[in-house]
Amino acid sequence: MSPVDHAVSRAIAYLVRQHEAAYPDAVHVMGAYSTAKFVELYAKHFALPAAYIHKFSRFRCEGRAFHVALITDALQDAADAGHKDCRHLVEENAAYLRTSKDGQSWRYFPGFEPLPYDGDSLGVIARVLVRAGHAQPEDFDGAFALAAANAWDDGAVSTFFCEAPDPQQRTELNRLWGRGRDDTGRDAEVVANLIYGALLYERHVGPCALGPLIHPAVTWLLRQQQPMGFWRASWYVGMCYSTYTAVRLLCALGGHERATDQAARFLAQAGACDPLNRALTVLALGHCGQPPARHDLDLIVESQFPDGSWEAIPLLDNHARVWGSRAVTTGFCLKALLAAP
Repeated sequence: MSPVDHAVSRAIAYLVRQHEAAYPDAVHVMGAYSTAKFVELYAKHFALPAAYIHKFSRFRCEGRAFHVALITDALQDAADAGHKDCRHLVEENAAYLRTSKDGQSWRYFPGFEPLPYDGDSLGVIARVLVRAGHAQPEDFDGAFALAAANAWDDGAVSTFFCEAPDPQQRTELNRLWGRGRDDTGRDAEVVANLIYGALLYERHVGPCALGPLIHPAVTWLLRQQQPMGFWRASWYVGMCYSTYTAVRLLCALGGHERATDQAARFLAQAGACDPLNRALTVLALGHCGQPPARHDLDLIVESQFPDGSWEAIPLLDNHARVWGSRAVTTGFCLKALLAAP
């Protein structure tokens, strides 16, 4: 067995153990102090009954579904590569993701009603359920319609969805919760993730409300590419994740080689020094037709922990608090190793 194959087997074994324990290393908890402060801010801008203020100020915010979806994407790759023991993990996770829908769509913190539905959660869960063969129109028709109703005139789709058709309220909602540089709700990595999920849905399931918005959103996304070739992230640490999501979408559509070649040159020269961002680089370059370099695979393999996982490298940048997960890092590293010839 090659070092890469051995690392893949150990990573799968780790994720099997995580699955059996309900993915404890993939849970993002927002502390009670932050929860109360967010509810206080929300109540200042939007009507919120006193009973709701009392309830949600003490609400335990746990984000798990988004991260389980990221891990399931890697497990799907493993199943497709012949690791049959991953198939039942994908099936069980898909069932969990369907039941984690919170009304009309998905929230990063399920049940925490002051936090709006978001495009990032919808995008990743759509992608995973399409790949697993479990994307049902009854789950997604309303969610995609809500997303489409939150598109801006410039082609971007709002990160947070306003349930009322009021652009001014949508602006206020994103200003309250947003993490973009100007808090407009226009975040490149979220748009890329959401539109990629909609693209896969249209190709493998059927038409959706976001279909007519795919090309305007891509035109907007192309304008966000920086001169050096990367895309800035609003919700993620560094530039590798955001650039990977943009490249993945553009390569899936085709016809955007100038932008993807520029991104590939940047990523190849940037030389991420940690396994998570090196894995994201490998995945992005793979979409551009470049097989993993030996030194990239070596860095990933050699940084694997004895239990089969990788370090919890910070991935999310949540209002000045970064968050990482060994299980999520392991999922991305597994995807990258599975891309090896």
